[in-house]
Amino acid sequence: MSYKENNGNEFKEEEEHLNPQEVPFKKVFSSYRTEITGIIIRTAGYSQTEPGHIWGPGIRAYYLLHYVISGKGWYNVGKERHWLSEGDLFMSFPNEIIKYGADLECPWKYCWVGFLGLDIPYIIKQTGFTKKKHILHIPSDDIAETMIDLYKNYGTQTKSYLYMISKLTHLFSIIIADSERNPPPPKGSDYLEKALNYMKTEYQSPITIDEIASFAGISSSHLYRLFMKEYSVPPLKYLTQFRIQSACNMLIENPSLPVSVVAYSVGFNDPLYFSRSFRKATGASPSEYRKMNS
Repeated sequence: MSYKENNGNEFKEEEEHLNPQEVPFKKVFSSYRTEITGIIIRTAGYSQTEPGHIWGPGIRAYYLLHYVISGKGWYNVGKERHWLSEGDLFMSFPNEIIKYGADLECPWKYCWVGFLGLDIPYIIKQTGFTKKKHILHIPSDDIAETMIDLYKNYGTQTKSYLYMISKLTHLFSIIIADSERNPPPPKGSDYLEKALNYMKTEYQSPITIDEIASFAGISSSHLYRLFMKEYSVPPLKYLTQFRIQSACNMLIENPSLPVSVVAYSVGFNDPLYFSRSFRKATGASPSEYRKMNS
């Protein structure tokens, strides 16, 4: 059975048999709503595939997450092939060439959801999926139940769509919770990112290098080595450069704002020291810089 809703959404359903392990079936919907841009659900469904059933090679314009409920199959992404079974999640990123297929003797039953949106890249990063890590193993009945519940509550009304989004965010929370229980060993780039985020959030306050290092979870000397390796400047100089760049933007965007206010707003407690630091970095005083860029 297949029909079009009056908003262009397509819903397909085939009768589910009493023994889905033996008789193939498929339930799926496709949605094209764009009113909400943070998280957009494009499709969801679940299926007991036929032995040897293959999709691809092809690409999707959105993220596509599958969960293997039972059975076996394989997943190709790039030049890698992954053999999958019950409890495995496999993710494809937008515009990746992928191919996947069911085992000949024990074809898989799986569920899936496709999504995109402005908030999705940040959320995906928290789950542990990357373009170098497409597979996670999380044995959990809650995952399949959540994805199938999302599918079953498909509808064209806003309340139905928001409910589906709530189920998707619940799914993400399950995956993130598992990744937090089994975190990968932190890399230098992880510490560096934490340090940079702290600087860019707190630069307006008189923060110290020790505070930045403590937030990142490393020693001050380790933080120094990471900055020298990545940026060829120590963290204090990087922080000063960031504050000066923020001041440049503020001087141009707020032409009537006193220089002293700009200084305090970017973390300098002494306007004179700010002016000296600004001239050293840009070759002009704050007032001269504002005139040159007005």
